[in-house]
Amino acid sequence: MALEGPLIVVSILLAFALDTMWEERKREQEARIALISLKAEFEQNLIACEEVRIHHFNNGKGFAALLKKSKETILKMSDEEATKAYSNLVTPRTFDPLVGTAKSVMNAGTFSILQDESLRKELEIFLNLTEDTREDISNMLHFMRVASEFEVSLGGPWGDPEDTSGWPGKTPPDTSYKQLLTANKLWELLSNPEYLGRVKLFYGSSNWYSSEIERLSDHIKKLVDIIDKML
Repeated sequence: MALEGPLIVVSILLAFALDTMWEERKREQEARIALISLKAEFEQNLIACEEVRIHHFNNGKGFAALLKKSKETILKMSDEEATKAYSNLVTPRTFDPLVGTAKSVMNAGTFSILQDESLRKELEIFLNLTEDTREDISNMLHFMRVASEFEVSLGGPWGDPEDTSGWPGKTPPDTSYKQLLTANKLWELLSNPEYLGRVKLFYGSSNWYSSEIERLSDHIKKLVDIIDKML
């Protein structure tokens, strides 16, 4: 009996120690899985950010170049060239940042597992930045509609009836209802201050959106660096 008592105590303490070790190992595995999932999600966002940023950068550059063209240069354009120049005037491109894993980590209290204050803070900033970009998208699409609706009063919209390359589906729709824009009409549009003002409002909002996307991208890179140091 003198030996049995201490042995029972030791076995209980050992069981507690093993449970603690098991729970700690489980928490470490969960933390690693969460970090790997976060990094994968962020890397996908980075790719999308860059694609959207480049699209708006090139469009803004093309619009500025178009405004610098002389009347003589524009009037020499073919209908196809004029239509292509027009089609790049108000063409927003957006994406919805992937935030599922980040929100799950926040909502599930996974930070009690990760125990990293810098990651928690930067994730909160990331989620706030994604909300900012959604507001920018709303503004940009509003000015796109403003410009598009004004085009109707001028005889538009226009487009290449044979060009279906921009459609995402496998089966291109019938676009025969579209009409090419003539060079004379393109010059008329660019000479119309009311129309041009609407287009410039769109570009102002798209440039802001592009800037926010770049800001979001830089922050995501910061988060990836933090995660790499933790893994």
